[in-house]
Amino acid sequence: MKTLVIFIEKEHFDKIVSGIKHIEYREVKPFWKTRLFDKDGEKRKYDQIEFINGMRPDSPRLIAEYLGFEEKDKFYHIKIGKILKTLHLKKK
Repeated sequence: MKTLVIFIEKEHFDKIVSGIKHIEYREVKPFWKTRLFDKDGEKRKYDQIEFINGMRPDSPRLIAEYLGFEEKDKFYHIKIGKILKTLHLKKK
């Protein structure tokens, strides 16, 4: 399975976990262009997105379905599907 990995701040991570947020926005920049397009300019195909909240091995993570993306208003709108798995979530 091909996975798009995205590091994300806690506020946005929590919204995805709770089901409030279904689109992740990333500014159109060279870094994201190389992640979302191949060298021929074709959209890369991913099966899932792994969102990571932090840089430690035990940072909260979630894996969700990848539903593609659109480019609008200088941002990539990355579509988030059903959550498939969560790891290292802190209990409230």
